[in-house]
Amino acid sequence: MKGQASLELFVTLGVVIAFTIPVILLLLSVTSIGYEDTAKAQADASARSLADNINLVYAQGPGAQRELLLNVPPSTESVRVTNGEVVVSIKTSGGTFDAAAPTIATVANKDIPGKTGLFKLIVKTKSNGEVELIDPNPS
Repeated sequence: MKGQASLELFVTLGVVIAFTIPVILLLLSVTSIGYEDTAKAQADASARSLADNINLVYAQGPGAQRELLLNVPPSTESVRVTNGEVVVSIKTSGGTFDAAAPTIATVANKDIPGKTGLFKLIVKTKSNGEVELIDPNPS
């Protein structure tokens, strides 16, 4: 009798574990997919915010300056401004995702690698009308 009870307990425990493990793995994979979508949306918003601030300072003319707190996802590889667009590159499970936003301003090329989270940038229009990005705390 004791042997049969132990065997039944082990079988019941095995069935519970067999159903629990796939459910946990499924929940973890859904969570990581949702996290990547959030990071992509945050990268898009950061690129648009920076482009909008560049355009605003450009429209105000030479001497205009604005300080900006930019919030990029933790998986950010770089923030760069080249060829009339702002690009925030993040690392995802499918490779690199580039969130881009266009600018109307003439902007000096700038690459800000390795910054994640919340950081400060200064957007300034030079006397020749070109907009430049200044990183007050370079890494």
